Amino acid sequence: MRRLRGVLLLAALELLPCGGEAQRSVRVRADNDAFNFWQAPWNRPDEEYTSGVRLTVEYEGRAWWAGGRGGGGGGCGDRKDTCAGHSYALGQDIYTAVRSRERPTPLPGARPDAGVLWLSASNTLAGTDKIAELRWTLGVTGKPALAAPMQRFFHGFAPGWNGPIDWATQLPAEPVFAVSYEQRRMRTVGAFELQPHAGASLGNLLTEARVGLGARLGKDHGFWGRLSPGRRVTWAFLSDVTLRGVARNEVLSGTFFRPSARVALRPLVADLQSGLHLRWRGLSLAWIAHQTSAEYVTRRGTHAWSTLEAGWWPGR
Repeated sequence: MRRLRGVLLLAALELLPCGGEAQRSVRVRADNDAFNFWQAPWNRPDEEYTSGVRLTVEYEGRAWWAGGRGGGGGGCGDRKDTCAGHSYALGQDIYTAVRSRERPTPLPGARPDAGVLWLSASNTLAGTDKIAELRWTLGVTGKPALAAPMQRFFHGFAPGWNGPIDWATQLPAEPVFAVSYEQRRMRTVGAFELQPHAGASLGNLLTEARVGLGARLGKDHGFWGRLSPGRRVTWAFLSDVTLRGVARNEVLSGTFFRPSARVALRPLVADLQSGLHLRWRGLSLAWIAHQTSAEYVTRRGTHAWSTLEAGWWPGR
């Protein structure tokens, strides 16, 4: 597991700009219950999907592993009807069981504590009215995922609002992988855009099928997130509803190659999103609120969490 974690961190060097490739954007994203700004800070639920961080770097053109050329060839900067882009991301996701304020151990029927350290590579093809993405993800669970020290570090800033957590029973170390495909179409009327989408994932990390409908209202963001000529500032209100049919989820179903804690999955899960995206020249900022229905049988209610994401388009 140490070797696999080292491979992931070394592979993250792929995120650095390469001289032969035209870099499109760099994005930093954080998911956390702490960003539920409509709730009082001491009432934000530090449970379920409790934290996630990721760094994503995008480049013009097809990825070399997708059978095309890296760099600018076929890139969306060419303003063609069909174009390509690829990206690499390094991230960590943390999941914790429901606990009482007084006890560090999970309540009966709660999900297992789990962390996932992962690296992903994606290739995207875009037309005038649709985008299709193929993504590969490789990661590791257990202690090598560094979930426990990461959470302890950030909880140390506000110990009065965060109860103690015993990570002794987290999911054990195991390599995880998934391949995902997603297609999204766009139907635009003035400043309003509908985005029906569908996709699927296969792997011991996640096996599911999904279908949904997104909507966007606001000023034009331009093709592939580029500003349209003459625009310096754009904004958009975003929303989405997705229904997922889940067959396996590592952080709920338990480890694939060895016995571990697990809970019984609910076969259908609904995700709701709404938020705001702002852009000024080459800089962007987004806040998105999420609500996920109960993912396993012993959980009754929904779970709310939020995303903050900042982006930079060099040279824009």
